[in-house]
Amino acid sequence: MINKKDVKLEFTKGKGPGGQHKNKVETMVRATHLPTGIVATADGRHRGRNIKSAMAELERRVRDSKQQQQAAQKKARRDAKIHDHTVIRTYDFSRGVVKDHRTKKTASLKQILRKGKLGLLHDND
Repeated sequence: MINKKDVKLEFTKGKGPGGQHKNKVETMVRATHLPTGIVATADGRHRGRNIKSAMAELERRVRDSKQQQQAAQKKARRDAKIHDHTVIRTYDFSRGVVKDHRTKKTASLKQILRKGKLGLLHDND
């Protein structure tokens, strides 16, 4: 729900079909969300309906904008995690060794893969 203090409502004469009433009475509504600058308009014959319609459209646009910003922030965090990723282990099958880059230890591939001894690469200090 949008705070009423954050919305500026402007009324003008409508355009297009609607007869003399629409041409002489200010029924068109332009609703502006001041914090974001998002604008929604409604141009019908009835001012009350136009206010409701413009406010509903404005709320939808503000909600969509917030969702897009949150999605962009989530993507930026995810991308930062991916780019900050460092290599933990290197498996060298030609030499038959595994090197753990965190502990700087090397162990035989046979010991690790067949016996499941990943503890060989951990610090035992």
